[in-house]
Amino acid sequence: MTVLEKETDIGNLRAEEERILATFTRRLIEIAAVSGARGAAASPTATLNAMRLPAIALDRHGFVVDVNSAAEAVFDNNIKIKDRRLFVRDLDSRTLIKDAIDQLSGPPRLNSLAVEPVIVPRTDKLPVIVRIWPFEGPEHHPGQEIHALMTLNALGPRPGPPATILAKTFRLTPSEAKLACIIARGAPPDIAARELKISRETARNQLKSVFAKTDTHRQSELVALLLQVE
Repeated sequence: MTVLEKETDIGNLRAEEERILATFTRRLIEIAAVSGARGAAASPTATLNAMRLPAIALDRHGFVVDVNSAAEAVFDNNIKIKDRRLFVRDLDSRTLIKDAIDQLSGPPRLNSLAVEPVIVPRTDKLPVIVRIWPFEGPEHHPGQEIHALMTLNALGPRPGPPATILAKTFRLTPSEAKLACIIARGAPPDIAARELKISRETARNQLKSVFAKTDTHRQSELVALLLQVE
């Protein structure tokens, strides 16, 4: 497989990951609703927080009812809560989110996705994917005023295995191990090159070496393998 083929596969991987994430998130929302129906004390956002999913609860008018700590970790000057609303600095994204919230004025339907995801760009960071899910909880639940759940998927580096462990496990050089650590967090080679302050060509050559030493051929295979290392 050539480097170009690998890069194409990486692009396909990101699209596939996005599709899987949407399906997975839908299932987590269903679990949160079922937990409330069974009388669980935790709010839907707390239930999703335990699953490490950033979530914001909205009332019928689009005002923020609750925010979990996973969502708070995503907030910065580009996206945050302001005056009980989700504020995004990008004007186009702000308009799309407002329109999406306005669509939720009717009866909520848990089994459907009301709107397309909104991509919120961030300065010097990869974007945040915002989804708004209709939510129907049990009437007796303390969070019965919740009309929708907003989930945030902040793209970019995520915690991965330590570089020193990767180096010892796969006999990587220190430079290769640092690259592998970033790749394991879901970042593409170009982002890894920027973070390591090396050229794209150097990053690609190191990635080829990591592929060889780990006996993997695609980034999806490499990430799945590296994430098994703790």
